Amino acid sequence: MQSQDDSPKSASQPQASLLLDQCEANEQLLLAALRAQEDAEDAHSSRIIAEDESDLLRAKAAELTATREHRERVLGIIAHDLRNPLGAMLMDARLLEEAILPARANCLAARIVASGRRMQRMIDQLADLTRAGLGDGFRLERALCDLAAICEDVVEELRLASGTEIKLTSSGPLAGSWDADSITEVLLNLVGNATAYASPQTTVFVDARGDNGGVVVDVRHERAAILPENLEKLFRPFGASHSEAGHAGGDLGSGLHISREIALAHHGRLEVQSSAASTTFSLYLPHSPRG
Repeated sequence: MQSQDDSPKSASQPQASLLLDQCEANEQLLLAALRAQEDAEDAHSSRIIAEDESDLLRAKAAELTATREHRERVLGIIAHDLRNPLGAMLMDARLLEEAILPARANCLAARIVASGRRMQRMIDQLADLTRAGLGDGFRLERALCDLAAICEDVVEELRLASGTEIKLTSSGPLAGSWDADSITEVLLNLVGNATAYASPQTTVFVDARGDNGGVVVDVRHERAAILPENLEKLFRPFGASHSEAGHAGGDLGSGLHISREIALAHHGRLEVQSSAASTTFSLYLPHSPRG
C-alpha cells in the first residue's frame, strides 16, 4: 500500500523539474529580449546623434565655405578699388620726380614712387590670392619667350635696387611657352628674397639651365639653414614662422605661395633646399604645356 501512495508523488517530480527548466529558459529568453531591445535603442540613439552631428558638421562646413568666399570676394573688391587712386598717385609722383625741383623734393617724389610700387605689388598679390582662393586660378597669357632674357632683366633691376652682387649664369635651350609677366613675378620674388635675406657682403647666384625636358632656375644665397619643419611653411599664404618668408620690397607675406601657384599653373613646380651654408629655391618649368 505504501508504494501505491508514493507513485503520484514520484511522477510529479519530473514534471516540476521540467517546469523549473522552462521557467529558467523563459527568464533567459526575456533577459535576452530585454538586452536586444536595449541594444536596439542604443543603436537608434547613436544613429540619431551621428546624424545630428553630421548635419551640424555639414552646416558648419557650408558656413565656413560661405564665409571664406565672402571674405575673398571682399578682398578682391578692395584690391580692385585701390588700383585707381594708387595709379593716380603714382602718375603724379612720377611727374614730380621728373620735374625741375629742389633735390629734396625730387628725392621725396622718388620715395613716394617706390612706396607706391610696393603698394601696387601688394594689391596685385591680393588679387592673385583672391582668384586662387575662389578657384579661378591664374589667367596665363602664354607666348614664346626667352627665359634667359627674363632672368637678365630681373637681375639687372634688383642689382640696381638692392646694391647686392648678383651673378647670373645660363646654359642650354631656355625658350618656352610661358606667361612672361607671371614668370617675371616669380623671379622677382625669388631673387628679391635672396638679396634681402642673404648674409651681408655675399653674392646671390642665379643659374638658368635648360635641356629637352624643360628648364630650371636656381636662386641661391648664403645664410644659416632653415629648419626642415619650416621649409614647407614658407609657401603658406600670409607668411611663415621663419623670417626667410619675408619679401624684398614689401608684400603680404604671400609671395612664395603665389610663386608656387604660378609654377603649378605652368605645370611646373617650385622647391626649396636649405643647408648650413646656403638656401636654394628652384623653379622647374616645362618648355610647353604638354611638357
